[in-house]
Amino acid sequence: MRRDEVVKKMSELMRSGAVMLDIACPICSTPLFKLRSGEIVCPVHGSVRVVRSDSEAVEVRSQFVLDRLELLATDRINKILDAVSKEDLEDDEIKLLTYLEKWLEVLERARRLKQVAREEKK
Repeated sequence: MRRDEVVKKMSELMRSGAVMLDIACPICSTPLFKLRSGEIVCPVHGSVRVVRSDSEAVEVRSQFVLDRLELLATDRINKILDAVSKEDLEDDEIKLLTYLEKWLEVLERARRLKQVAREEKK
């Protein structure tokens, strides 16, 4: 999100009655806002978890990165599947299938890392 878009979103939040807090988003360092409902949000990321330590901030950032990686991998896999399902791709099929295999590995690793993080929290 561009800086001017963030400022616009911040203005909208304040006009709607949200209060800017003296704490920042653990992901992007943008000031957080408290909505009338009590929910704390980032103008860039929406609902966020307020962190109390550097280690919690690292945990939140890591989770965010893994979520983005999982989304990217599923998007790429969908694009590859669309391309493979088209006719007359015999020459490109091996290349596409190689890409598919690599993105499936990325997806599997991201999910495995998220699972390990969940288990460590218990």
